[in-house]
Amino acid sequence: MTKRRSNWYIYLITFVIAGVILYVVSNALLNSFYEANNDRPTSSDNIGTAFRPDASHNFTTLIMISKTADDVPEQYMTITYRGDANSFTIMPYLSSSSFGGDTLKQSYINAGAEAVMKNLTDAYGVEVKHYVKFSRETLIDFFDYVGNTTLTVPKEIRYEDPETKRLTVVYAGTYSFTGTQFHSYLTLPDYGEKDIQYSCKVQATSLCDFINQNFVHAASSTMQSVVDFIISNTDTNITNDAYLAKEEAIHYTLFNTNQPGDYYIPYGEQNGDKYIITDTSKTSIKDRISGEL
Repeated sequence: MTKRRSNWYIYLITFVIAGVILYVVSNALLNSFYEANNDRPTSSDNIGTAFRPDASHNFTTLIMISKTADDVPEQYMTITYRGDANSFTIMPYLSSSSFGGDTLKQSYINAGAEAVMKNLTDAYGVEVKHYVKFSRETLIDFFDYVGNTTLTVPKEIRYEDPETKRLTVVYAGTYSFTGTQFHSYLTLPDYGEKDIQYSCKVQATSLCDFINQNFVHAASSTMQSVVDFIISNTDTNITNDAYLAKEEAIHYTLFNTNQPGDYYIPYGEQNGDKYIITDTSKTSIKDRISGEL
């Protein structure tokens, strides 16, 4: 019987070569991993360099509400985004509000939204560049598009239209408002209160709830769709490029602030057909809009 020779040295050589190849490959992979991590900034590198919105991202938009697209607006307000304060400040005005010249409504009658923006810009010393005019139909559609909002009504409100004799009742309590209900609540001609600015208080608090409930942690795609809706369905001079220039700042605020909605109601005194905004209130307005006194 012939004894077979052992080929152990062949296995040894193969094992050694395989080991060398494994070492070279693993060493190369480790080096590339460490190089990739060395290129990546550490947490300490990020301190002070991560994006944060500042005053350069601030902007103020005029919002107006009318019955139809062709009507003169009856409701006026501004919404100011403050990147340096991470807030959206709502300021509602009576249509008879005046800063020493024409009322807001008369400014619109004279020369449209541009005249109202100029009126506000001259009063604030801070430029109001953009406007959005909603009709009853487009505002209802907008509220329904974004979603219902839960509001608290402090007391029952009853309003009977003197022409149509139609009775509108808003019950006291906390419940979810549809677009139609929300529009009706914001635009009632009479809330049964002696306070001439009660309508402004309703608008301010309700729209803060609208922002805080519907836009906190909203995805970029959601916000883009809201902007697309406004551009496509309202009378506005806002462009998509104008929004994209502020998008990163707005996104930051909505993801890092639980209640970004804020408000200030400009106060004044009734003088004939005008509601004259006081100098003290003008100072407060400028502070809320720009952070400058």
